[in-house]
Order: sequence, then C-alpha cells, then structure tokens
Amino acid sequence: MKNKAISNGIWPVMLTPFKERDQIDWKGLEELTEWYIAQGVHGLFSACLSSEALDMNDANKLALVRRVVEIADGRVPVVGGVMGVETREKRMEMARQVVADGAAAAVLTFCDVASEETSDEAWVEEMDRHLEISGGIPMGVYECPWPYHRMMTPLLTEYVAQQPQFLFLKETSGNLSEIERKCRAGALSGLKIFSADAITIADAYKLGVSGFSGLQTNLWAALHVKAFECRKSKPELTDRLQEFFREYNWALSKSYPASAKQYLKTACGLDIGNLSFLNGAAVDESDQEWIDELAKAIRGFTTEVAETAADLVAV
Repeated sequence: MKNKAISNGIWPVMLTPFKERDQIDWKGLEELTEWYIAQGVHGLFSACLSSEALDMNDANKLALVRRVVEIADGRVPVVGGVMGVETREKRMEMARQVVADGAAAAVLTFCDVASEETSDEAWVEEMDRHLEISGGIPMGVYECPWPYHRMMTPLLTEYVAQQPQFLFLKETSGNLSEIERKCRAGALSGLKIFSADAITIADAYKLGVSGFSGLQTNLWAALHVKAFECRKSKPELTDRLQEFFREYNWALSKSYPASAKQYLKTACGLDIGNLSFLNGAAVDESDQEWIDELAKAIRGFTTEVAETAADLVAV
C-alpha cells in the first residue's frame, strides 16, 4: 500500500509558466505538463522550488497542483509541494488539500518545519505536532536548500523512515555516502529516495536510489528517463549518460529557471514565456546563443547514443 502511488523513476521538478506575478499561464502549464509526460517521466513534482512556489501566494500553489493533477489525469502520479507556508496549522491544512485534490503525497521541506538554530530533537517534536493534525495523509520530505539547507541527519533519517506516512524523499546532498545511508534506511521502511544530483546519478542508482528528481529534467528529461531505464540492462549507457549530465550541468547555473523556460520555448517549441521570479532570474537576447548551442549539443548527443538506445525519445 505504502509505495503504490510513488513509482520509481524520473520525477521532474516542474517549472511554472507565468503571465505576470501571481498569474500562472494555465495554457502554457498544460503544454509543459504534456511535454514532461511525452518525455516518458514516471511522476511529477509540482509546487516545488523550481516551480517558484516560494514566490506564489498559497491559493496559487494549491491551484497549480490541482491543475497538474487534472492534466496528468492518472497517466503519471503527482506530488505537491507545501512550501513557504507560515504556520503549522496552515501548512497541514494545505497538505490535506493537496492530497484531497489528487496528489499522491504532500511534500514538506525540512527547513519549513523548524528554524535553522533548532536542534534535530526539537525538529522531531515539531514534526510530531504536524503529524498529529495531518489526518494520516501520504507525505514526502524535501531537503530544500532555501531559505536554509537542513539535511536529513542520522537522527532525522531514523525518524522519517519510521513514519508510515512518509513515502517520498528528495535528497539533495549529492554525497554518495550520505545517499547510501539514506537508501539503506529507505529500503528497510519502504521510503523511496530520489536524488537531485545529476552528476552522480549513475552511481546513486547502484546504491539503490529510486530515481532522479533534479533540475536537469527541465532540459533533457528523456535522457534521464533512458539513464534510469538502462541502469541494470545497459549500465555502460547509464554511465555514458552521466558523463553528459556532468559535462553540461553548467547550463543550470545560467539564469535558471528563466533560461530553462527559454530553452523549452526555442528548442522544444513550447508556447511559454521565460518570466521568472526565483533569484531574479532573467534572460535576454545575449543568452540565446548559448541556449542554441546547448540545444545543438543535446541533439548531437541524442544522435550519438541512438544506436545503443534506439527507442530514445527525441529532444
């Protein structure tokens, strides 16, 4: 029962197209959601940091998750982030609504639950209070780096793994020894671990992660799908894909997520704008050259591996 709604594989951290602040481009969101699904992904993480949920009002966060669930229409499961909500009561009210609207789980961030100076023991006590008013809904946790980066320490790992409500962990350390430790705990409890680190993902698969949920899914999701699907049958291809992920990871340091939206618009033909609010990200005409070069590199690499992966989705 615990894992049925959380499939292994690739869970994009979804972007959000905007018309202006607090005005989501709903037509663009539908087109974007269909693009992810066409890439072969196994689930969708909506209202996360890449979705710019911290720059949305609470009503829009809920509306965003609800609409993604409607568009996905059961083809892939959706988890919905509950981020930047001020109080425990409001946070859990939103979490219950996210699940009522059809999400497979409501995902809390470690840093929202308690302040940075709070001890792990106090964090556990506060999470206990959250669970008391949760109504038993399926939940996930996310090592979100903003507003501060609280990680799942051994104490928190033991606690989270023991709670049957927690189905999903987005792991953001990028440290293989940490990933292995969390995977061992998850394997015993059924908690599924999804790495956010593309440059170690082939190695993380060997350690038992359930899949990938990171920024690169907003540029070349189909390549990550292939890396996941080949991890056992053609591990050499997954290793080769990891080399590509490592080589081109620089693209995520350039005005993300505005640049990712511009890439999807110009390279993939999506009718979305590049308006973004996360970290003041913006692109202009000078960025188009490197975006075009990136698109060319992705197409070239896809062709290069096509003989080994004949069923690779075109990107």
